[in-house]
Amino acid sequence: MRLRSLSAAVLLATAAALPLAGTAFAQDRDCKDFASQADAQAALTPGDPENLDANDNGVACEDHDYGSAASPATVEAASDDSTQVTATPVGGVEAGGGPADVLPLALGAVAAGGIGAVAVRRVAAGRRG
Repeated sequence: MRLRSLSAAVLLATAAALPLAGTAFAQDRDCKDFASQADAQAALTPGDPENLDANDNGVACEDHDYGSAASPATVEAASDDSTQVTATPVGGVEAGGGPADVLPLALGAVAAGGIGAVAVRRVAAGRRG
């Protein structure tokens, strides 16, 4: 009986914590993560959770230098008569969190499962006595 109650409590705690997994992997972007000021402006949201508008004037990343030179992809596409850009991307793509981001979520689920097991045990003890 105890094993079944503990299993049910752990399953319930895990199911309750699963919707929070998306927020654990949310990515905080900086001005350097955008290709242009226009891209940063498009990503600017009310409340500015990513702090793209440092002086709160409604303009994102206004002090960041995106450079005035055209990117290699733009130059190559402009010099070619075709509509297809043939530039190959260079560098990695930031993918966000890894195992370190999962650990707090897993520990929270285990703690919630333990609390659930204690609650189930107390209810069962109250019915016996």
